[in-house]
Amino acid sequence: MFKLDILIKMASTVLILTFLFSCLSVIVMRESRLQNYEPKFHSPLYPWMQIAGIIGCGLLVIEMGMQALFAFSVFIVGGLFVYLFYGRIRSNREYALLHLIERVTSKELTSRVLESELKEIIKELDDIIKDRFDYIVENASVLDINKSITMQEFFQITADKLSQKLNIDKSKLYDLLLSREQESSTIISSYLALPHIVVEGTGVFEIMLVRCRHGIIFPGSDAKIKAVCVLIGSRDERNFHLRALA
Repeated sequence: MFKLDILIKMASTVLILTFLFSCLSVIVMRESRLQNYEPKFHSPLYPWMQIAGIIGCGLLVIEMGMQALFAFSVFIVGGLFVYLFYGRIRSNREYALLHLIERVTSKELTSRVLESELKEIIKELDDIIKDRFDYIVENASVLDINKSITMQEFFQITADKLSQKLNIDKSKLYDLLLSREQESSTIISSYLALPHIVVEGTGVFEIMLVRCRHGIIFPGSDAKIKAVCVLIGSRDERNFHLRALA
């Protein structure tokens, strides 16, 4: 039988470890610069508050004596053992620490698995309900162009890709995109353009996200546009169309 004071120290050690790793997790998550990490709380005096918490919790465990240190070691070794021989082979989740390492090494070391998981966790914790716009963006067509092209070439590529998805003649889509641009430029900065057109039909709305590494040449613009968001919707989707543009 364990003595009562030993049981109390072991229970306290577990609680202190929880605080210690919570402080450490805040630092790792913040410094990882995860795209979808958007917590509701803001920690004051970051990172000094967390560093003080880690040091303070460590000193508390040390002051509790050898029994607490033994319990500390048992929990750490036991947790690593469970992960290595059970958890790791049943999960493909990444370490948040990998994204911290990614900042000083090759981006090929990590994928976006962790970001997707984190996004879902944040939505659950904050009771965020996805709306139609969220689903449209998640399922949007995506283009990554590796060469510099003209606006006309870009519209031809766009029309060809979206005509299949919307079941609309690609030449008609091309003419609409070209006419819209001739009416007034859809360039909103030296980096970004938002071409948007209205098509026939009902219940039609689609978004396409484009990155052009070497830039798209729009007439009348000195800068080469490297990011484009194309919006296509029918007249009955006008309100949603405007909201999406906003």
